Amino acid sequence: MTDHALAPRPAGDPRVTIVMTARERHSLTEAAIDSVAADTSMPYRFVYVDIQSPEWLRESLADRTTERFEVIRIDEPLWPQQARARVIDRITTEYVVFMDNDVQVESGWLDKLVACADETGAGVVGPLYLIGDGVRPPLIHMAGGRLVESATPEGRVLDEKHQLANEDPARVAHTLTRQPCDFVEFHCMLVRTELAREFALDPTIRCVHEHIDVSLSARERGLATWFEPAARISYLALAEFMLEDLPFFRERWSSAESEASISRFCEKWHVLDDARSFGGVRRFVVDHVAQIDPIRPSNRSDAPQSDPMRPDELRQTRSGLLDLATARGYARDELVFIASAYHVAHVLVDGGYRPCGRPFINHLAGTASVLVRYGFRADIVAAGLLHSAYTHSPPHRAGKAAAVAAVCATLGGKGSALERRVRAYTLRESGRDEVAAAPAPSTLSIGDAEILAIVAANEIDMHFSGEIRYCGRTDAVPSDVLELIARTGQVLGVEGLHDSLQWALATHAAVPRDFLSNVQYSYRIGEDRKSAVPMASSARDALMQ
Repeated sequence: MTDHALAPRPAGDPRVTIVMTARERHSLTEAAIDSVAADTSMPYRFVYVDIQSPEWLRESLADRTTERFEVIRIDEPLWPQQARARVIDRITTEYVVFMDNDVQVESGWLDKLVACADETGAGVVGPLYLIGDGVRPPLIHMAGGRLVESATPEGRVLDEKHQLANEDPARVAHTLTRQPCDFVEFHCMLVRTELAREFALDPTIRCVHEHIDVSLSARERGLATWFEPAARISYLALAEFMLEDLPFFRERWSSAESEASISRFCEKWHVLDDARSFGGVRRFVVDHVAQIDPIRPSNRSDAPQSDPMRPDELRQTRSGLLDLATARGYARDELVFIASAYHVAHVLVDGGYRPCGRPFINHLAGTASVLVRYGFRADIVAAGLLHSAYTHSPPHRAGKAAAVAAVCATLGGKGSALERRVRAYTLRESGRDEVAAAPAPSTLSIGDAEILAIVAANEIDMHFSGEIRYCGRTDAVPSDVLELIARTGQVLGVEGLHDSLQWALATHAAVPRDFLSNVQYSYRIGEDRKSAVPMASSARDALMQ
């Protein structure tokens, strides 16, 4: 390693510079910085590398600038590893801590990392990584990384494992000891600055496996990587994503860039490119994006996404819905999931009719078909099929609370992904009149965007099916909600969703009065076989308990 003499520092001058970069979103940055400020006792310098952050964050960072807090602003798209490599020559302290902007630290974290490096001579040190949402108790994300290397006739295989992943930290506390490991991660990683400057930041390995590259580079130069469990940080992977973070998130986990990083890693470390070495990381990239992005990756760049939907594209039957999903490229397991949701919806609204006289299940299929037309994930399509489960399912003889509990169990239990979306839709729609103003577009979460998409799909079905015209409804989507739907469509890349609704509103034409159903509510036929018994019941109070 090249010897870089550091200028003498006054007593008490920092030995560590913290370099924070955006991992995959911007919305948690302020909380991450505040956590470091609140729970770090030893002296440090702090550098935030601002790569094309939104204006609100730039203003916040500018307000924080002090002698110890520096912002380096770079107005070009860089991956986090490229950003670290760009600024490393400015770091003059003995150690540098690379940190993502979506973590929370615990008191003493930095002291413990530095002590470990001092006492072991480690080139790289990582803490105990916890994972959670910042609200519920976290689990272990990784207690040091392990590489399993093996030689095969085809070449070298390098399999990576997160030790103690998903364990309760309290349950395994007795096993957590300071020890060497094979790699740590950029959620929080202390590195000797000279190592980072000379060898450890390869900007060509920038999307995946860049953290493993650092530890392999250190090992090649006789410097070990250590795990220090006395230092603890929480990676807030499970915290809610904001809609405005989605474009950055999509770019960060580009499949093309992950493949380029894997290719470079294989070339550099002579590793065989197959599922044994990279199956896990490839699954991570695909699954991580699929869990956050409401739009299926294969539909994201389709031309129909920006086009308004035509009324003749609406599908109101099970077969029509599944045929449409098949044509849009949904996989077999997605089709099975949608079919299962249709069955549940059909049972819950059995015998029900819409105000225009069509079977209620046709409306649910129509709503779902709008979501399929725009390539929404199968679980969001399922929520569209079941959006009225809490308000239009049959009454329960034990009362409203029992009816809500039964539906909740049918949807997978409270807090399941499907139940959470149906609950959010129900609470939003039932409480719309109580809200003075819709939230600002900049405050929308991705979860909010999913619910707004179902709202839009619901309205589009009612227009395209003729329901609104033939039952005489005159209520319209409020302008502030239309604005939110428009913004949601822009960010998701499904501008046609809003345009379809606008077209339907603009072309609405009344029918002669004697064609109207004269019913303004969904209903079941009464026992007298003549009367219309309203289906809807308020579930809001029970859901909020």
